Amino acid sequence: MVDGVLSRQATARAGRNGETYAEAMAAVLRTEAGRQLEDLRGGRHGNEWANRWQEDLATKRASARKRDRREENERASQDAAWERFMLIELREMELRKDGQLARLLDGMGEATPPALRWLASEDRRQAEEGLVSLMSGGKLSYKRLDALTREDGPARVAANRARTTWLKERRDEWIGTRESTQAG
Repeated sequence: MVDGVLSRQATARAGRNGETYAEAMAAVLRTEAGRQLEDLRGGRHGNEWANRWQEDLATKRASARKRDRREENERASQDAAWERFMLIELREMELRKDGQLARLLDGMGEATPPALRWLASEDRRQAEEGLVSLMSGGKLSYKRLDALTREDGPARVAANRARTTWLKERRDEWIGTRESTQAG
């Protein structure tokens, strides 16, 4: 069996490279696979080497299949997470286009701080243009939602977190101002 494999490889190499059969066989025997086959064919314990090599090959193949399945599952999981992230972003974009923030601020009446009114109108304008904010290194930038990549995910989350914090702080300031006005 080994002789047949070596012979086929040497014949194929000779045909490809224009070498003589003897030159091609010598080149095949210098490869890693050729050395292993030669060890199997002529080694003192040929059957022992063959068994060991075959066992190792099966183990390596099983490990490679397991690694490939794990990588495939991880990719599928990442793809699903990205799809969920983008669906949430699309839903948020529609709410922003519909004036979600402005409606929330309407409940505050005329006492709504100018900064919040400006934010509400700016938020809606950006949503209508399809823009989302990204924050990286403390700097804010904007990108079209349809141009977001997975690498933008952390910057998008950071921008949302900063926006939420800013809104809560303004709300708390407004509530504190309103309560002190009512108490006085």
